[in-house]
Amino acid sequence: MKKQIREIRVVDLITYLFLPLFALLAIWIGGTLLAIFVLPFPAWIFFIVAAIGSYFLVKRAAIGTVLAYKAWAPLDVRGRCRFEPTCSTYMIMAINKYGLIRGFIKGIKRIKRCKPPNGGVDYP
Repeated sequence: MKKQIREIRVVDLITYLFLPLFALLAIWIGGTLLAIFVLPFPAWIFFIVAAIGSYFLVKRAAIGTVLAYKAWAPLDVRGRCRFEPTCSTYMIMAINKYGLIRGFIKGIKRIKRCKPPNGGVDYP
């Protein structure tokens, strides 16, 4: 088995996992209070804009979850991948290309295919 190097940086984990979650909390808790008590326009406009912005934050948090798996999963588990790129890298690429829901479904289907005799090069 070849030796794998963990390619995840702490800055990537903070950027993709923790910051989006804190931003979601700030938007929905602080923004709700602002929309109800302070803002001069109707509150429903804020909630529509916050929902659209939340999609992109949740997408980044999903990528951060995969990066956390890549950082902390045992190397013997990650070293058994039959595909190029690995399933976790494929999931990140699929989420970036197709969006959160379709990319996640494509990533799960790829993980289900990871058994003999499957393998090889497979890009989203």
